[in-house]
Amino acid sequence: MRIALLSLLLFCVAGVARAAEPPQWTVDQAHSALTFTVGVNGQTVKGRFPGIGALIRFDPANLAQSSVKATIDTTGIKTFDATRDAMLLKPAWFNVLDFPQAKFESVSFTANGPNRYICNGKLSIKGNVRDISLPFTLAIKGNTAVMSGETTLRRLDFHVGDAADYQTETPVSLSVKVMVNIRAIRSR
Repeated sequence: MRIALLSLLLFCVAGVARAAEPPQWTVDQAHSALTFTVGVNGQTVKGRFPGIGALIRFDPANLAQSSVKATIDTTGIKTFDATRDAMLLKPAWFNVLDFPQAKFESVSFTANGPNRYICNGKLSIKGNVRDISLPFTLAIKGNTAVMSGETTLRRLDFHVGDAADYQTETPVSLSVKVMVNIRAIRSR
């Protein structure tokens, strides 16, 4: 009798844990973008990464259980200048032969006002992992969510552009502004 009662209790607890799990969201690639701006020789250069793969579980009412695991394809980085784009693939920059993806995994979410949040997590580029914070806004309407966030990274923290000629602010700025705009559909 005692084992049956314990089994029933564990079954109920497991059911509650599953019920508390935030909904899963699928990135709408056609309406999402990961872009960046960086200073190069006194000019602002804009660029983008071609795709974001992500497992998103998010519920504004359940931030403690919310999570994101994302992969970013670095092999197709575009700044709309063929010479620069070819250089960015090389070992001193993104080293796409050895590291074809960057990765991000959330650690925590906090509310920062109405429809505003901060995602704290770990970003890995070229095998270099750093803690980052991404403030973002979120609008959820029905089964569609639209997220917009922006953060600034220091490229040398990830050994991006770490050749001797690029260790200072010139010719390439040490700071890179990264913008994340995602449209996602609730998948379950």
